[in-house]
Amino acid sequence: MKTLMMVAVAGVASFGLWSVASHEAPEVDPVVSNSISPRAANHAYTISNVVANTACLAERGSRISGRSERFTASADCDAVWPGLSTARTWINNGDGTVVVADARGEPILTVVDGDGLAYETVEPADAMVTMISAD
Repeated sequence: MKTLMMVAVAGVASFGLWSVASHEAPEVDPVVSNSISPRAANHAYTISNVVANTACLAERGSRISGRSERFTASADCDAVWPGLSTARTWINNGDGTVVVADARGEPILTVVDGDGLAYETVEPADAMVTMISAD
């Protein structure tokens, strides 16, 4: 009986030593979360007016709401379409159309996803403006 008791004590002691040794600091999880920088979310566009033979650069940026993103167009974009440099938001309507609007929310252009990486203007009807991804 003493032998059995000694074996049991030795077993408990060895289990205790094993559990202490196995409780070292856990290894670092190799999965990296939130690894996309905020700048990576921006999308650059070349905006062209085929009638006026003009072009400029604009950028769709960070999310404002569930369907809106920031939008900035350079001053030379007014040569492409009047008032385009005042654009501040890119609003996805959920029906395939996108409104590029000023700070008051007034639409400047309404575009629809065209062929490939291009957006084509549908409003105003006389605007022959395309937006092609520059990324």
